[in-house]
Amino acid sequence: MLKKLILAGVIVLPVAACDTWDTTNIDRDLRKAPVEAVRAEQVELTSAPFDAAHQQKLADLKVTVNKTTAFHPAPTVAMVETKLREDASKLGATKVVDVRISEPQISALSWGTRTGSGVAVKPN
Repeated sequence: MLKKLILAGVIVLPVAACDTWDTTNIDRDLRKAPVEAVRAEQVELTSAPFDAAHQQKLADLKVTVNKTTAFHPAPTVAMVETKLREDASKLGATKVVDVRISEPQISALSWGTRTGSGVAVKPN
């Protein structure tokens, strides 16, 4: 019985320490060319559509922010925006256009999930 209790503590304690976890669709290992550094805070987010005449598309972004347990607060819009900015900055983007952020929902892997998508771009 004591062994089961210790095992449960080893599994639960690390998870309980994390409020949220996130996922992304960009593959950081397969970027072909070095990118110009852009700080995440400098990346602009907008719901405006992609403009091929003035913008170079770098990637379609899809991110998910999840809460770890039913007792943690639901992921916020700001958390999803932060993740979109972080991913875009790693690609050298200055803006994310066509941004869409979902309402929180329960998913197969989380008691609270909020998703975000957009197109990472930089000026032509």
